[in-house]
Amino acid sequence: MIRALAAGALSGAEARHPIAVPEVDPIASGPDYATDVRRARALGALVDEGHVETLVEGSLRFALTSDAVSTVLLGYSSQEHLEYAATCINRGPLPAAALMRLAALWERLAQA
Repeated sequence: MIRALAAGALSGAEARHPIAVPEVDPIASGPDYATDVRRARALGALVDEGHVETLVEGSLRFALTSDAVSTVLLGYSSQEHLEYAATCINRGPLPAAALMRLAALWERLAQA
């Protein structure tokens, strides 16, 4: 089963943007936001291996990989966040190699 992470956890940082919601409940995942951040960091191999520059980029591009997804809603706390999201989406869907690696990483998370 693939679990969602609380909003912002894919940044890999527990610190929240100054205008973001100060505390975020987990979304069908860990017992708290810090756990979601740790789980997100476990996906860091995608960055380390050069598939994406950041996990945020990976999450946005992942959403483009399925023809079943017609709309992706994202939240942002600044104009910079919005522009970064647009840049990431313009890079297109994740390549097959990244999707295969992601499946292996998810498998490890499911067992943890």
